[in-house]
Amino acid sequence: MALPQGVTDFLNESAERAGAPPPSIEVDLFKTGVLDSFALIDFVTVLEEQCGIKVPDADVKPANFQTITAIERYIDTHKG
Repeated sequence: MALPQGVTDFLNESAERAGAPPPSIEVDLFKTGVLDSFALIDFVTVLEEQCGIKVPDADVKPANFQTITAIERYIDTHKG
């Protein structure tokens, strides 16, 4: 599943602010500075709005959103 444009836009804008290139699917978003603990909260909100899912508080941890592949997998398992 490809990420919705709003989610991709958020990640690309965050990468730009961090001085990092737009993230590829297997790049660690935390190591590159695209996401950090503060941006993760905003990112989850965007993800919920754009994908029509609810992310429980217990799931808001870096491991679930470390790469674009991990994010896509998370969405796939929580959609529907």
